[in-house]
Amino acid sequence: MNRDLNQTECDHLEALVDSCSIGSVLIVLTEICIAKGEHVESNWQDKPLARRWNKLGDAIDAVASKADGL
Repeated sequence: MNRDLNQTECDHLEALVDSCSIGSVLIVLTEICIAKGEHVESNWQDKPLARRWNKLGDAIDAVASKADGL
């Protein structure tokens, strides 16, 4: 089900970091995690999984604030 990124995907991600910033990419990942948490809770009523997604979003957000200026 889950897999690692392939080289093309890694190259695209690096290009996003280069053209925007690591902080911008991390902020989008934060938003994706929170949206996934909301989706899981509202559509699957799986509160533990939703909490995991939200906690991950919070953790990435904390890192994003440290990446300012990179």
